[in-house]
Amino acid sequence: MEMNPKLKTAAETGNVDALHVLILEDPYILEGIDQTPFIQTPLHVAANEGHIDFAMEMLNLKPSFAKKLNREGFSPMHLALKNGKTKLVHLLLETDKDLVRVKGWKGVTPFLYAATTGNHKLLLKFLEACPECIEDVTIRGETALHLALKHGDVEAFKLLFGWFQRTRHAKSAFTFEDKMVNWKDNDGNTVLHIAAMKEQREEMKLMLDSYVLLDVKAKNSKGLTAQDIIQKDEKQLPGRNIKVDDDDMIYDDDVDSKIKGMKKKVNPVYRCRVVVARVKNRVSIDMINSMLVVTALVITAVYQSSLSPPGGVWQGNNDNNPANVSDISTTNHYFPEPNYNDTIVNFLLGQEQESKRPGTTILTPDGFALFWAVNVLTFGLTIALTVFILFSFNIFLLVVLPLYMLVISYFCSMMILSPSASWSYLNVGLIVALELLPLALFLAWTFPIRYLWKQTKDERKFRNRLREVLGMNKCDIGSTLLFLRRQR
Repeated sequence: MEMNPKLKTAAETGNVDALHVLILEDPYILEGIDQTPFIQTPLHVAANEGHIDFAMEMLNLKPSFAKKLNREGFSPMHLALKNGKTKLVHLLLETDKDLVRVKGWKGVTPFLYAATTGNHKLLLKFLEACPECIEDVTIRGETALHLALKHGDVEAFKLLFGWFQRTRHAKSAFTFEDKMVNWKDNDGNTVLHIAAMKEQREEMKLMLDSYVLLDVKAKNSKGLTAQDIIQKDEKQLPGRNIKVDDDDMIYDDDVDSKIKGMKKKVNPVYRCRVVVARVKNRVSIDMINSMLVVTALVITAVYQSSLSPPGGVWQGNNDNNPANVSDISTTNHYFPEPNYNDTIVNFLLGQEQESKRPGTTILTPDGFALFWAVNVLTFGLTIALTVFILFSFNIFLLVVLPLYMLVISYFCSMMILSPSASWSYLNVGLIVALELLPLALFLAWTFPIRYLWKQTKDERKFRNRLREVLGMNKCDIGSTLLFLRRQR
């Protein structure tokens, strides 16, 4: 079925009034077009010419036209993007963000096409509006990262590579980068293989220095790794030059700063925040509220047990207490006099003679060890879970400071309850460590530790060889997180 010539003329000229007149004459003029699988709709024509008012009116009357393909395999957004009609692309995106995922011929979506055009602001806009589009691939299994490298758009690759390390909308907190950076196309090539084929060493260095789960030993369908390709000096893949019309480009200083930020290296602290946020984004508000109620109850119950331990505490008038209450200093009664008949081993294991001083637990050192271990573990995990839940909220600091003081108070109570000197000293040590924790966190924030996980010997050797080929310093190998490749 062909489009009505008058309707086509109205779309080519952007005449909205003429469209209304045609609909008055024939109310079903758009129905036949809608029922045809592959056809040039009036929305395609308007998008191709950049007639915004006509395109938005047509989208209002027939939303289904936005996802239809013409006989060349293009959607209206494909055509607007191809012809540089950026303003219309933005309006279509605001109407329906999923339009960037409409697959045209060969599985190329508007987002994948944008990765090859050099329009980085629009590419970032697509990612912000529809984060899921980063996972789209062509029928050849090519991701946006593959396409950006194949078409020689280095800046687009840096933008994409930086974005997926920072996004908090990933379905998986720990395997998202693993999936994207190690994705293989139909020829078994990862982005590292593509960069090696095109001799894009700067991009390879960017990947090697990043905090992603990069599989440097991956082999393509020819059995070659990226290092093999570099050493064999294979022929560079041909690229495609795409003309971009910037007449309708929307320039924004904020967008420029975002793009520059995306291209910077991601530090380990930020990566941890991203992982935490991804996990939390998959938890509903109702679930968060329920978890906070449960953690509050557990913290209350555990803290109460530190004030009233099982069996109670020794009293001042207890006949079994060898010391008279009046002879005991209130400042050091939980630090009993050492018994020199005890061995060092007994002292370190907390099994020396009980003090039986007033205020200390009636439990024996062995019984107290079990009570202390279970109690501290439960208390610590509950506090950690509470901090995790509230981490990204604005009131985080208002909540974490009282929790921090509560933890110190908890170990002070445990110190007083301790039945022997060694247990008292252990709790004192934990109190001192907690008091030094803010300073340690400050230093860790100011001077982040690059060596987060110990690297395996085989992975280290292999990556060092690849870095030597690229002329990189071996010492920088520690900045990359290396993991043994999981079997898919």
